[in-house]
Amino acid sequence: MFIFLYGSDSFRSAEKLSSLKNNFLEKDSSGSGLSFLDYGETATTAQQLKDLLSAQGLFSTQKLIIVKNSILAQTPEKQKELLAILKPNASLAQDADTTLVFLEAGSPKKNGALYKFLFLKAQKQEFTALEGLKLSNWALTYLKSLNPAKTLDRQALELLTASTGSDLYLLSNELAKLANYKTDAASITFNDVELFVKSKVDSTIFQAIEALTSGNKARSLTLLHEQLESGADIFYLLSMYTYHVRTLLKIGDCFWGGITYPAQIAQVTKLHPYVIQKSLAQLRNLSPAKLKNILRSLALIDHQAKTGKVNPLQALDTFMVSI
Repeated sequence: MFIFLYGSDSFRSAEKLSSLKNNFLEKDSSGSGLSFLDYGETATTAQQLKDLLSAQGLFSTQKLIIVKNSILAQTPEKQKELLAILKPNASLAQDADTTLVFLEAGSPKKNGALYKFLFLKAQKQEFTALEGLKLSNWALTYLKSLNPAKTLDRQALELLTASTGSDLYLLSNELAKLANYKTDAASITFNDVELFVKSKVDSTIFQAIEALTSGNKARSLTLLHEQLESGADIFYLLSMYTYHVRTLLKIGDCFWGGITYPAQIAQVTKLHPYVIQKSLAQLRNLSPAKLKNILRSLALIDHQAKTGKVNPLQALDTFMVSI
């Protein structure tokens, strides 16, 4: 059986993968039939997949082979090497004893040969970024999974999702902190989010983005390393930088298009007025081209870091110095 998991929401695709793995281990407690290949790692080869497919299990006849980054981290030539192994074994699509799960932490190009093969032969699921009501419902459901007694009032939910956007790694992290912080009451309020989440999210990260977009390299580097010294995770910071720049672009599309009143921008973007007011002053000194270039660079660093091609801190340092 082929299973193909992909899309921009890598949080939910990783959850799905974890569920598949746990279900397999319930049947094969030894784990002898479970294997991993990550083609984001330079040492991983197509031959390794061929060897796994032909290997005989010692304790189980069933196999679960998890294959990561076989498209996004591979050249077309390397993808063809994998296809040369998969096509002669196309009957695996109906094999109940062998399951190959292909996971891509992003959205591959649809014209690639390996993508086309998996799209045709595999049970597939695309995880697109959640927005609007779907994002709000996800947040409420996730909070209940952390603590069934907890609730978010409407204004708190709006501010929280405005602060994190569709980054579920960030949103889940903030929900966990709020659930632990608010131990004396069931309802998490706007003031709780503003005090506990907004102050931490915006205080130095917004300053770092402001320094970055204004060309103050020394200031942006200083703030980055201060955040790391305070205990912030590098991937958390990278996702927050990306989110803030994406938000600036969303507001900028309105601002540069002639919509300059915060209330009007809020109607169009569905962003919280608090976020819009803080962003407008910054946008007056920015161009769309510069912001888009920053966003592309951050997205590239994120992808290369998650596929093991670069050290995220070194890549961010280099980017901040070069911009």
